[in-house]
Amino acid sequence: MIPATPTPPPPPCVMPIAVALADRPGTGRTTSTGGSPCVALPRELIVESGVRRQTMTQPASVTLASGPLTFLRYGIAPRLELGVAPPALESRTAAPGAAFDSARGTSDMVGALKYLVLDRQNAQASVGIAYSPPTGSGEFTNGAPTYSCSGNLGVAFGPQLSFATSQVFGTAVGPDAADLNRTFFVYAPSYTLAYAIDGVTTLLAQAALVSRQSPVLPSGDRGFLALQRAIGSRLALDLDYERNLKPSVGSPQQAVGFGFVWIAAPAR
Repeated sequence: MIPATPTPPPPPCVMPIAVALADRPGTGRTTSTGGSPCVALPRELIVESGVRRQTMTQPASVTLASGPLTFLRYGIAPRLELGVAPPALESRTAAPGAAFDSARGTSDMVGALKYLVLDRQNAQASVGIAYSPPTGSGEFTNGAPTYSCSGNLGVAFGPQLSFATSQVFGTAVGPDAADLNRTFFVYAPSYTLAYAIDGVTTLLAQAALVSRQSPVLPSGDRGFLALQRAIGSRLALDLDYERNLKPSVGSPQQAVGFGFVWIAAPAR
């Protein structure tokens, strides 16, 4: 009798595991719209959210709190998802004598599309576009629309070690030499190594770069560490630490955050 050929396991992007689909954790005030190369299946809803607290101690103490940083992803067609990041609450608390005043407001919302172009056992890839209208308030809105496009790639080197990168090209808004806000082009690549400590816990290390921090400021560099833990197949939690190694003002800034990824309406 001829033995049956073993059925190969499904590729990662069709597996019902929240950590394989997660765009977060990621750097920045808003939830990443690049992140994982994977997308939601048709009629599947993925909810990602979290909070972030950034501090700067020099030249004076300033704290920036952001949250909830929510990102909703829905499969609208095979290999295609629609993502929406609603405005997040933002607050800045400044000590007396700080260069900034205390302020409150909301960030701009983000809309995104991501299309899966490759899903194999050891490699996944997607492309995405995002648009952010000036819907925020106070000092936390760009005041002008911004756009971006991205290419996302994930490669597994074995059962424990994997690598992912997002190459993002887009626009941002910042003050020029006359202190007037204007739109400028940015290139923002990120590189992430993930190591599976055990079957449910993963350590992530990421470098996130940006070509310019404003029209008159040089490039930026953020380092990021996160611990991610799966709770079953549909829920994952993360605890994050971030350090801005090239801040626009003052000493290096650091931030902590935590959040979750939940497959709220599975289609698997």
